[in-house]
Amino acid sequence: MFGFPVKWKRNRRDRLSRLAEAIEAIGEQDRKLIEESARVDHLRSRGAVDLHSICRAFVDKVNARLSEAAVLLDPPAIREENFNDSGSNLFQINLRGRLLQLEFAATAELFETDDFRRPYILRGSIRRFNQELLDSNTVDEQLLFCCPSGDTAPWYFFDPRTYRTGRVSEDYLIGELERLL
Repeated sequence: MFGFPVKWKRNRRDRLSRLAEAIEAIGEQDRKLIEESARVDHLRSRGAVDLHSICRAFVDKVNARLSEAAVLLDPPAIREENFNDSGSNLFQINLRGRLLQLEFAATAELFETDDFRRPYILRGSIRRFNQELLDSNTVDEQLLFCCPSGDTAPWYFFDPRTYRTGRVSEDYLIGELERLL
């Protein structure tokens, strides 16, 4: 019984040293988390711009082959600072009332894997509809995911009904718009 206080005093310094080491380790973990958060924030805003660039290139190429421009992209331009990281972002491709609507938002966590096989930082959907589909109360929808890979964050689509997946590209948008004609 008398030896316990003596032993505790001897170990007290060791415990304080361990506590100090743990506090410093937490500081390093916090610093890394802040750096990773900043990197993901940049990738998210860059991902929004990249998705818009894919849409912009698609709309411009289609309109270049038409005698009169018929396809519109709203908004017509976007910059990284226009990305809304606390809510939804919406792009719309309009062909005379036939719409491709791309909506996406940042994930709650830095990375999520709940709905797609790759970790993603932005999650959304692409909806396609025209008057016929609206009359029958049907809106076709596929999921969109922005999945970081190094310093880039490509976009992928996923159709939960057919399990079809792939990169969001000009060919993908061609196929989606063709379904509305």
